[in-house]
Amino acid sequence: MQMRYRTAAAAVTAGILCASLAAGCSRSANMGSDTATPVKKEAPPAHLVIHSMSGWTEALFDERFGNAIRKKFPQHTFTYIQSAKGSTYPDLIAAGQAIDIVWESVGLFPQGPMQYGLQYDMTELMKLRGVDTSRIEPTLLDAMKVMSGGGKMYALPVLNNTVMLYYNKDIFDKFGVTYPKDGMTWDDVLDLNTRLSRTDGSVQYAGLGLGHFFTTNSLSLPFVDPQTQKPAISDPGWKTLYQVYMRMAETQTFKDKVRKENKVPDVNAFVKNKDVAMLAALANTHTNPDFSSLNWDAVSYPVFKEKPNTGPQSYPTYFGLSAISKNKEQAMDVIQYLVSDEYQTELSKKGALPVIKTQGVKDAFAKDTPYAGKNVKAAFYDQFAPISPRTIYDGPVEKAYSSEIIKLMLGETDLNTALRAMEEAADKAIANLKK
Repeated sequence: MQMRYRTAAAAVTAGILCASLAAGCSRSANMGSDTATPVKKEAPPAHLVIHSMSGWTEALFDERFGNAIRKKFPQHTFTYIQSAKGSTYPDLIAAGQAIDIVWESVGLFPQGPMQYGLQYDMTELMKLRGVDTSRIEPTLLDAMKVMSGGGKMYALPVLNNTVMLYYNKDIFDKFGVTYPKDGMTWDDVLDLNTRLSRTDGSVQYAGLGLGHFFTTNSLSLPFVDPQTQKPAISDPGWKTLYQVYMRMAETQTFKDKVRKENKVPDVNAFVKNKDVAMLAALANTHTNPDFSSLNWDAVSYPVFKEKPNTGPQSYPTYFGLSAISKNKEQAMDVIQYLVSDEYQTELSKKGALPVIKTQGVKDAFAKDTPYAGKNVKAAFYDQFAPISPRTIYDGPVEKAYSSEIIKLMLGETDLNTALRAMEEAADKAIANLKK
């Protein structure tokens, strides 16, 4: 395991160094701009195996991707292998199992394909086929270039996500507070939180709940410095993020609620308990069936006043060729289809965030969903912040960075003391992964 982590970390670090020090390490993002005539050959029928460490069931995979792929490519057969005990990346590799396509979120790509040597640079195939990446949201491409090694394209983004601010209209109406609106700052939202954090009868209401706050932070702060492989929490920007948590708990009602429940108000409190007025969460949270009982709407994610036009980071899902695939041409056909206007439009209609910038595709967003009358397009309101560099250490380091939040909110520790404690915990987490 030590060798795997060091190998993967070296690969990610090399990519970041090359991308940051020499723009010449990578070709232009617009592969379709080459003057050479794209060459496309008809590939023979093949059996393609698709794998992800996401844990998605076959039914979920088919609903989002598989059914459309099979319909588009009836000449091929497909097997999706769900990650579970006995079918993880190392299990499949040890068993000699063929894998043609890997797909992972931006957070898991380094921990999956890259950690086990399955990454494959698709740059030449993309160029030969005239894949026009100028259509794709640039921050999604940049993230893979940094992650994959000096501008290499180990995968293309197929599905996107981000965060936005949901609100419960009934709570705002109950207390006579005006609804949130697009374009608010964190100061605006935290002021609303103060007004709405109150006790009514036996119910303790919280004004604001948070989810995926660090992962999608609009300051583009990484968990780990990819060059030194050390915790990045000493960056002054992290103080700004923790101060949001501290300001949330300025009222005694909010403090009491956090102390009683020993957690920051979350999606369950918002959806099931209905005692949280606003929830900053992933932009697909409303697809949770329990949302049907809420009188809700959404607005754009709050921005920091220092960066008024920069929204949150996005959280894309990538599809890439496996290095061990013997059917790369056929697999590339599938990936190219998944970034086409045809597929992206259908994705958008179903309420999933597309990865391409084509206006017609964005205009189709959520048209075939029960949410067409909601302000779900708030997810597109601001430009995305650059995606922070990802490393294989992010999971345990994020846990370390969250370990002192409750104490901070309750006033049981000061920020500097908490930062030192969290940095020490993160150092230990990284060291443990390197063993």
